[in-house]
Amino acid sequence: MKKILLIGLVSALCFCGYGHAQNRAADLMKQAQESLDKHAYVTARYFFLQAFSAYAEEGDYDRAVACGVQACGLYHRENYYKEAFEVLNRAEQAVAAGEQKGGAPMPALRYPIVKERVRIYLNVGKPGNAKTQLDLLESLVKKADTDSLKTDLLYTQAAYYYTLRQNEKGDGVVRRLIGESCRRQAEEAQTRYDTLKQQYDTSLRTIEEKDRSLAAKQYFIVGLCVLSVLLAAALVGAAAILLHFFVRSRRQKKAIALANEHNELKTRFIQNISAQMEPTLATMDDRQPGVQALRGFAQHIQELSELEQSLSEPYEAEEKNVNIFCEAVMDKIRQANTKDLVLAVNAPKLNVRLCPEPLEHVLLHLLENAVHHTPEGGKVTLEFRKRGAHVQQFIVTDTGCGIPEEQRGCLFKPFSEIKDLTQGDGLGLPICSLMAIRMKGTLTLDESYIKGARFVLEQRP
Repeated sequence: MKKILLIGLVSALCFCGYGHAQNRAADLMKQAQESLDKHAYVTARYFFLQAFSAYAEEGDYDRAVACGVQACGLYHRENYYKEAFEVLNRAEQAVAAGEQKGGAPMPALRYPIVKERVRIYLNVGKPGNAKTQLDLLESLVKKADTDSLKTDLLYTQAAYYYTLRQNEKGDGVVRRLIGESCRRQAEEAQTRYDTLKQQYDTSLRTIEEKDRSLAAKQYFIVGLCVLSVLLAAALVGAAAILLHFFVRSRRQKKAIALANEHNELKTRFIQNISAQMEPTLATMDDRQPGVQALRGFAQHIQELSELEQSLSEPYEAEEKNVNIFCEAVMDKIRQANTKDLVLAVNAPKLNVRLCPEPLEHVLLHLLENAVHHTPEGGKVTLEFRKRGAHVQQFIVTDTGCGIPEEQRGCLFKPFSEIKDLTQGDGLGLPICSLMAIRMKGTLTLDESYIKGARFVLEQRP
């Protein structure tokens, strides 16, 4: 009797623990969605990651993947591409665990993960990588063999080609999308017709068995009329659905074309700002700080616009001794420095492939900022690290005042605040971030460092 009671108690505890885990995961997802609705993106990202882990532990892989993709999107929104890819990798590991546990592949769960990678690669200007992921999406759809994923794949392919301004290919995908929709509507109408016909035949046989008189013929005629009305109604409904789809597709295509046109106009306007300001600035005294600030601002927005237009064109790399290169950059800082600071370089005597001019520009900007915000007696360090065979890092660290948490999300976003131009226009770091992308890398702030500020330029030469 005691043994039976003990087994029952253990079972009850396990059931309660499982129910508590389910409630915790649901509560985390609810808090994440509430934070997202309030535009508290950092908080939302945290709760989505917690919900992802909780659902993955429960084996609820559908919701786990959904939370993981949401968290990835919030990282991607703030240009934290490394963290975004890490979340997607964790989601893939969770799906792999589910496949191993269930003994069957789950391509439908892998689909949103790969789709998110396509979106990230397009945003960072890596169309080749995006195309590879797009091909993987197509293979997953073939394995899943569901109409909803087939339709979503066509929308994703169309968005890919329109983003790269390959409008003819995009139009071809849209035509395929319309053709697939028409085919499915025709199949549904045929299925409804077959069902109605089968129902009618069954009724007719029943009528013929009961009475083969004139009444049976009358029922037959009535049945044909009813069938004709139903088929007509089905055809009218299918035609209405197709018409609505055609109208919506035309609107979407027009919206994409309008967005591209507005983007081109914005770029053209920004590129002309410098030339438009020059006649006015020529009439002003160049010795005035405000005039100098305006000239620098015009030059920066021109440079920012040119970089945005050329993100898909990587800089040419060449082999350099990284120690000699870093020392040369730091020597320029030492010559201009007037503070009592320790300016150190930690780089091995190693030949690596790098892009000298843009890399020097980025490191000089980071070092100048570090020197400016570091008090007397502090230290500024330029460091080089190898992270595996294909990853290298240039790290600039200072012991200054650091960067307030409320400003970190906008560090690499241009025009995120209105500033006195004589105190800086805030475009230096956005320009450096775009240069890092063209160097096949990323520029990020190490938020775990609390003794000042630390910026990490990571490259894949």
